[in-house]
Amino acid sequence: MSKDFRLIALAATLTVSALILTACAAGGTAESSTDPSQAGAEKALDAAYAGVRADNSLVSVDFPEDVQNVAIISCSLAIPSCAASAQAVSDAVVLAGWWPMIFDGGGGPPVMGQAIRTAIAQAATVIVMIDANCKGLEVPLDEVALSGIPFIALGGDDDCTPQRFSAVTRWTPEHAVGMRQTLVGELQADYAYGKIGGEVNALVLTVAGDPTTTKIANSFAAKLTKLGAGKVAQTLELTAAEIADKTFTSKVVEAAKSSGANAIIVPADEWLTTGGLASAIARDAKTAKLVVVGYGGTAAALDLIRSGRAGLTATVGQAFDWMGWGAVDAIVRVYAGAPTVVIGDAMQVVDFDHNMPETGKYTGDFDYEAKYTGLWLRTAPTPSSTPQPSTTTDANSNR
Repeated sequence: MSKDFRLIALAATLTVSALILTACAAGGTAESSTDPSQAGAEKALDAAYAGVRADNSLVSVDFPEDVQNVAIISCSLAIPSCAASAQAVSDAVVLAGWWPMIFDGGGGPPVMGQAIRTAIAQAATVIVMIDANCKGLEVPLDEVALSGIPFIALGGDDDCTPQRFSAVTRWTPEHAVGMRQTLVGELQADYAYGKIGGEVNALVLTVAGDPTTTKIANSFAAKLTKLGAGKVAQTLELTAAEIADKTFTSKVVEAAKSSGANAIIVPADEWLTTGGLASAIARDAKTAKLVVVGYGGTAAALDLIRSGRAGLTATVGQAFDWMGWGAVDAIVRVYAGAPTVVIGDAMQVVDFDHNMPETGKYTGDFDYEAKYTGLWLRTAPTPSSTPQPSTTTDANSNR
């Protein structure tokens, strides 16, 4: 790919992105055509490449004088996107000069509630919860309030009465951070339809009982129906054990062949790379030519796409680091007594010649660290020593 070609592709992408965000600002949404013709497929592909990208202009705000002890509660460290979100917040917390702790809140409200209590016990001065709603957590959140600890939701809704969250982050005025799984499925559907150019017959992978992968799968199916672009041939529920020991790869390949799928929809890049699924798909002549779409935009996944080898056609890139800095900005604004603002973020389909960075992972092609640190007005110099993050994976360890 030449540099000139990349610049032309980038300019086209940014132009379409601007049109999408303008539609959102006007109260509309960016939808692909429901026309199942070739023109409809091309429009869907354009929408997949454009995705959602928002560089929001924020107002400067005073940075807290005291070093913060930030508890980061992940929706589930066993789910790659949840773990990536938690790590992105942790990395931003460290670079801001604060101290992070990561807790695994996977397992529903009881485990999430225990993680909240553990964060209080470990002297957190602020808590960030990733992709969980308030309902079912009223009692531990009341304990947070009694402790006087600000509580930030990175995704999830404050659906309690009265409301308990100090702030809820959004990445555009129309898109809560917690909507990203829905957007992933929609972009995967746009891409599969656009790339195949006709009827999609998809094998969709999920983890049994997992809300994150299920939401992606349901969103994919709904968008495919709305596009009039085909159907889900099979939804294959996998277990965490199968994924961990990599026995799921043969199960997926056999399901793809038996269902007659022409696309495989995967909710995590890691399943394809470190999990070995891409290699298994490429090894079998009957699946090697299928359209395979992942999610994450990890460096390993993009390296595989850059290589042009079979097994992974494209992935929905998510700027997790950008989201992490946005969470820290929300903390800064809560301490400053300022309202939280939309944080800006990026999510686009990346394939061999669209939205592909020269090296490494997907970042949205934006210097989010410079953006946020330039907004924070400090009365004291940034700490010279860098705090080291600590990780607690068992929310029940300090019970």
